[in-house]
Amino acid sequence: MKTLLTLALAATLGVTSYANETNEKALAEVRAKDSKVSVTLREGAGKVRLAILDPDGKKLHQQTVHVKNDLRVPYDLSELPAGEYTVMIESNVNQPFSEKEVFTVETKATPQALPLMAYGKAIDDDSIKLTVIGLEEPGVKVQIMDSNGKNLYVDKIDEPEAFTRVYNMKNVSIEDISITVTDKKGRVKTLYF
Repeated sequence: MKTLLTLALAATLGVTSYANETNEKALAEVRAKDSKVSVTLREGAGKVRLAILDPDGKKLHQQTVHVKNDLRVPYDLSELPAGEYTVMIESNVNQPFSEKEVFTVETKATPQALPLMAYGKAIDDDSIKLTVIGLEEPGVKVQIMDSNGKNLYVDKIDEPEAFTRVYNMKNVSIEDISITVTDKKGRVKTLYF
């Protein structure tokens, strides 16, 4: 009798430890950075239902995927306002041992890069005044090109924050040129006269 009780107790402990091992290994992981959400589904999740809910609990998106191998499902919430969203994951859908996990993610608005602020003005028939403001880093390339795209003059300026330059163009009509300004961050502005 004691042997039978001991075997039953050992079998119960074995089943309990097996259940704990499967629960410890999560079948889903959710990460959020700024307005991007990444759901990673692990092998063994089976048929999975994913849903995204807004802060008020309204369902924004739902999809079902069949997970055979590890799978990453990205979501871009940049078109939605920043806030807390809920990601619901139900694995092994329509199975008696289905699991439902709920994750809360907070999205943040990504700062928008300001455009390059460059202005050009014809002073007379031969001169152009170029003003560039709002530079965050010194280092600007100015290209003056003719109507065919051929470089007439290239200037590199290492002024912080802002600068003004006057370019005198001899033997070239101002209407036939364009100025392309490129800053250190790669922002570009082209001016026509």
